[in-house]
Amino acid sequence: MNNAAIWFSTVLLLGGLTTTSSFIVGTRPATPERISQRSVDATSVTPSIYSSVTPFKKNNSTNKIILKGGNITLTATTVRLEGMPTFEQNVIQSIVVTKESQKYTIETSDLEDNWLDITSVVASNSNTWLAIHAERSSGNTLMLLNLQTGEVTELNDRLKKAGKKNIETIADYNWAPNEDQIAFSYGDPSKSSIAIYNVQKESVVYLPRATNYISINLILWQKNGKILDYISEYPSDQMILYRYSIESNKVKPVKKISRNEFAEWFKLDKYSIQ
Repeated sequence: MNNAAIWFSTVLLLGGLTTTSSFIVGTRPATPERISQRSVDATSVTPSIYSSVTPFKKNNSTNKIILKGGNITLTATTVRLEGMPTFEQNVIQSIVVTKESQKYTIETSDLEDNWLDITSVVASNSNTWLAIHAERSSGNTLMLLNLQTGEVTELNDRLKKAGKKNIETIADYNWAPNEDQIAFSYGDPSKSSIAIYNVQKESVVYLPRATNYISINLILWQKNGKILDYISEYPSDQMILYRYSIESNKVKPVKKISRNEFAEWFKLDKYSIQ
């Protein structure tokens, strides 16, 4: 489950979301103290500005985890391990993904960490790639499956090979609406970063950090594919909405987000619409 879902077990009815048309600009790092409500010109925004996510319906049985969305079905087969801690007794042995006449099998039993659950599944806008977000024994992983070739890319390993440290988990992600590229947050429980992976070019863009994020638990693309909004936690239990522009490669803070507001924003994410 997404960390944000743990924070807020009750999702409020979706009200009017707010964002801003102006930003705070300065030489010092952005902090919650410097982002006051008077610093921004808030205007009403509806969820329609964001790219929609096609939900996958999830069903669990004794030894199967099944997620279906459109013409794609993912079936994970689980086995019970004896002599393991309770949370790690049921593990995923293999995953089969079908799309019409195509069928791909991913063996997970030989991976370094046991896979415990499939948290979410989302197809790219082109329906060519499938993002598989899984809970491991330690942290979460994000695997991308090419639905035309069966090729898989595990982004956690991709970052480690690039020299990134402390890649314990990928907390959240979202496909761009107009290209096969995916934004995702990664790190450990004390520090989070955000990046965009282009599956066609096999390249990663690491977004500039506006401050030392503890966690990034919500990522939303605007429909034009040029603006990425995300909500981060820093300092502890305080959240801020940030906006990244692909054209300028700049991140700017927008506004503080209260717990109640976050619950409303969270309704736009893939986890709350399954």
